[in-house]
Amino acid sequence: MSKRRLSAALAFASVILIVANAQDKKTLLDEFISNDWQVVKAAKVGLENLQGAAIPELIEILDNENKEKLTNTGSLIYPGAERFFGHGQILDYDIDYLAIRAGWLIEEIAFTNFGFTGIHLMSNDAVNFIKITYPDYFNNSGNRKKIEGASQEELRSIIQELATEKAKQWWKVEKENFSRLQALLDALRSFDEKRQVKALFYLRNGVTKCDGLSRDFYYDEIIKDIGRLSGSDLQRIAEHAKLILLDTKLEWLAMKVGE
Repeated sequence: MSKRRLSAALAFASVILIVANAQDKKTLLDEFISNDWQVVKAAKVGLENLQGAAIPELIEILDNENKEKLTNTGSLIYPGAERFFGHGQILDYDIDYLAIRAGWLIEEIAFTNFGFTGIHLMSNDAVNFIKITYPDYFNNSGNRKKIEGASQEELRSIIQELATEKAKQWWKVEKENFSRLQALLDALRSFDEKRQVKALFYLRNGVTKCDGLSRDFYYDEIIKDIGRLSGSDLQRIAEHAKLILLDTKLEWLAMKVGE
């Protein structure tokens, strides 16, 4: 085969691969916004494996006002659950709403905390959540007056708008050079408890991809942060970190896809 034909064949193969990957992503996105929890959960894993490549479409879903009431949830405990089993997976996100579902996955991929967990809080807790999570907004006298006179539904809307805007602004900055590995490091080194827990829980239990996460990277970069967090005054932070340190065989790393 001539060089010209070989180049043409390789280019055609690349186009086919790009199209196939785009179709796979679209399928995963369609499944992610469906109403069957078992389908949603599997699609979530698939999209999380795409890492930053999944985020642009998830950012678009943040503007989706539709609700897809989940079915087949088993013992899932979340704000929209109609039955409480006393055990099972716990989610702080009201993922019946597609925008919040997308926010949940963005925060999972990037170990971030834009505030999507606060949307379902009751009035007094919601006001305090806004004060802590969005201080610039809360410290504006006009905004504070609006908050103080807001109904439960209005507070929900305010938090969702603030979380959505924060996520969009973050992606404008990060989209060109986003790395899940760097996001993991940033979360471990942050002063945000929720981000730290997401990162530690992923290290202990996550099975999805994080390109560049290797044994060498762990010992060169991450272990010092895990050691520091093992001395945290917050019990759940310290316990997660200590359990990672105790895993000297790095079995948590073998769980990750592609390792």
